[in-house]
Amino acid sequence: LLIVVFGVFIGMQVTNWNAENAGEKQATVLLNRIYNDLQNDVLAINTELEYQAVVRNYAITAVNALNNKDVVSDEQFVIGAYQASQQNGVWSNRATYNEILSTGQINLIKDETLKALIFGYFAVDFSTQPYILKTAPYREYIRRYTPVAIQDAIKVQCGDLVIKVANTFASKLTQTCDLDIAERMLKQTADFLRSQPDVLYDLQFQISVNDTKVVDLKEVLNASKNLMKTIKVHQL
Repeated sequence: LLIVVFGVFIGMQVTNWNAENAGEKQATVLLNRIYNDLQNDVLAINTELEYQAVVRNYAITAVNALNNKDVVSDEQFVIGAYQASQQNGVWSNRATYNEILSTGQINLIKDETLKALIFGYFAVDFSTQPYILKTAPYREYIRRYTPVAIQDAIKVQCGDLVIKVANTFASKLTQTCDLDIAERMLKQTADFLRSQPDVLYDLQFQISVNDTKVVDLKEVLNASKNLMKTIKVHQL
């Protein structure tokens, strides 16, 4: 009887040990997947920040032209004014988090501090927040007043370039632009835009909206990197 009882006890202990060991291995797999998702967030955010930096440079060119601060050709003024309205977008990588949350596997992660940090980071989808999605009226404004021929020329010669980012794609904007279009049309458009009383104010608001987006994305970027460091330390 003692032998049977002892055998059952040992068997239960081995089963529990195997289950715990399997849980720890699965937790490691899940943390590795979350880490990869965070890496993809970093790539996506950096791509958007680079895009916004180029957009801002175009916008500043147009602002300086409107303020007579720099000598800017009609062509570069029109290009800058139009490119200032470009937008790309950013996404978050939440597949692993959504999976482990729905299946209850989040509880395989025993470190409560780490679990809380994961909950905190993924609690809100940053890519769907109003400050990320906001579009200033300037985009509609400038595209209403820029001739279609010029818009088409910019799209063809200096438009977005599709690039691979993480597991999907995004856009890259060329830092410089020159148009093969009649100077007369560029001058007429530049003169017309300069004559509009609100173009400078709308453009400045456009810059402000994009700057807010950049600041917030940088905060998310720091949060991503900090969580990645914590996961790395946990796995050591």
